[in-house]
Amino acid sequence: MSIRKLKAVVVAAAVAAGVAVSSAPAQASVCSSAGREYICEYQVATYNLPNNTKQKFVVGTDYAVWTRWTDTNNVWGPWISMGGNVRSGVSFLTPTSDPWNFLIIAMGTDNNTWGRERDHNGNWSAWFKPSLPFNG
Repeated sequence: MSIRKLKAVVVAAAVAAGVAVSSAPAQASVCSSAGREYICEYQVATYNLPNNTKQKFVVGTDYAVWTRWTDTNNVWGPWISMGGNVRSGVSFLTPTSDPWNFLIIAMGTDNNTWGRERDHNGNWSAWFKPSLPFNG
């Protein structure tokens, strides 16, 4: 998929998911999952991978995106920061037919949608900002 088409998909999904209209809670409630505190209002987002493993994402109290995943024995690994400075929950997009390849998107403090892409091998891109509006 070309980067232009990918950007169009990101923009359309962000608008459809309401990501662009979310904002930080005035007084965020704090929840905890396996020792990681996160902002309750943004909820835990879980992506199911093709081999029956899972990857979870939360927005921590530091407003960074945090993730952890299971191995093939369903054992959870530690929480790892993906960085960022977001003010919405995490949503998913699958830009290709490869179910191992997906994007996480969230709204940044600048009120723009930001994303990171996972490739087939589990490598993550840096945070990127799709151009808005997309002029395909």
